[in-house]
Amino acid sequence: MDTVGYSKWVDGLEEVPGGHWGRWGHWGRRLLFVGLVLVVATVLWALILSILISKASTERGALLGHQDLLRTNGLGTQALLQRARTELGEAQAKLIQQESALKELSDRVTQSLAEAGRDREDIRSELFRALEAVRLGNRSCEECPASWLPFQGSCYLFSVQRATWEESQRNCAGAGGHLVIVGDLDEQGFLSRNTRGRGYWLGLRAVRRVRKIQGYQWVDGVPLSFSHWNVGEPNDSMGREDCAMMLRTGMWNDAPCDNERDNWICEKRRSC
Repeated sequence: MDTVGYSKWVDGLEEVPGGHWGRWGHWGRRLLFVGLVLVVATVLWALILSILISKASTERGALLGHQDLLRTNGLGTQALLQRARTELGEAQAKLIQQESALKELSDRVTQSLAEAGRDREDIRSELFRALEAVRLGNRSCEECPASWLPFQGSCYLFSVQRATWEESQRNCAGAGGHLVIVGDLDEQGFLSRNTRGRGYWLGLRAVRRVRKIQGYQWVDGVPLSFSHWNVGEPNDSMGREDCAMMLRTGMWNDAPCDNERDNWICEKRRSC
C-alpha cells in the first residue's frame, strides 16, 4: 500500500477549524452586521420622517394662520368697499341734485336775459321814437315813403337790387335808415311774409377776434339776443362768413359779406 499517496489524500481532506460551527459563525457575523445596518437605516429614516412631518405640521399651521388672516383682511376689505360704494352713491345723488339746481338756475337766467332783451328792444324803440320826435318838432306821425312798408312804428324797404353787405348798408344809410334790426318774433314774421322768395341782407355781423367768431351784433352796436337761424347755422363756412342774411324761407344764414347775389332790407323809424 502506497502510504505516501494516502497521506496526501488525507491531507487534502483536512477540515476547517471548528467544523460546521465555524462556518455558521462566520455567516452569523455577516447577518448581524447587515441587521445592524438595517436597524440604523430604519432609525435614520424614522428620524428624517419625524423631522419632515414636524416641519410639514409647522408649515401647515402657518398656512392656516395666514388663511385666517387673509379671511379677516378680506372681510375688512369688503366692509371698506361697501362703505366706499355707499359714499359714492351719496356723492352721485348730491351731484344729480346740484346738476338739477344748476339747470334750473340756467333756465331762469336764460329767461331773465330774454326778458331783458325784449325790454331793451322796447327801450331802444322808444328812444328812437323820442329822438325823431325831438328832431321833427313833435309833428304827427308821417306815412312811410313810397315802396316802404309800415310795421309797429318802423318803415321797411325790400330792395329789388342786389349788392354786397357793405353796399347795402350804404344804400340804407343814404335813405335815412339802416339794414334791418330784427327785435322779436313778431317782426320776424312780418319780414318773412314779405321776402317775396328772395334772399335779403340783415343788419347783423359777426364779431371776430383772432380769426374766431366771438358773437354777433347789430349795426347799432347792440349784441344779438333774438335770433332765427336756419338748422346748422351759423357755421362760418371756410372761416369767412361774417354777415347774416335771410333766406327765402325767412330763416337766417351766415354768408360772405362780399356776396353780390342778395337783396337787402332797410329799416327806419316812422317820423313822429
